[in-house]
Amino acid sequence: MKSSHTAARWITGCAIAAGAAGAVLAFAGIETPLRAPLVLVILAIAPALAVASLLPGLDPFGRLVVAGTAALVINAGVATVMLVAGSWSPRAGLAIVLLISAMLAAIRLLPGRRALGIAARGISQPRSAAP
Repeated sequence: MKSSHTAARWITGCAIAAGAAGAVLAFAGIETPLRAPLVLVILAIAPALAVASLLPGLDPFGRLVVAGTAALVINAGVATVMLVAGSWSPRAGLAIVLLISAMLAAIRLLPGRRALGIAARGISQPRSAAP
């Protein structure tokens, strides 16, 4: 079991490194055949990892499904809003997706997050009868 966690961490780390290289190539304007696939990696992995970090209670498959779906929704939403606004730019789209991913990942660092989770669970539970 421990080797599967180690392998998953290595794969995740390699995907992040490849995506970061693609983002650097895109922001620097360096034209190379590897740029497009590497940018697609970061567009898929950044929002998915950010959302997955917010779902520690889900089983791994459920977290994968929710995070993958959220990544698609974030990417499609950013592209749609930029196209409707008439301000489409591949670099700006990448920057916005990375900004949204960073903001989602930062939510995990908020100090009151645990208290909000406890309060949300308390609201959903039925109240006991007072004596």
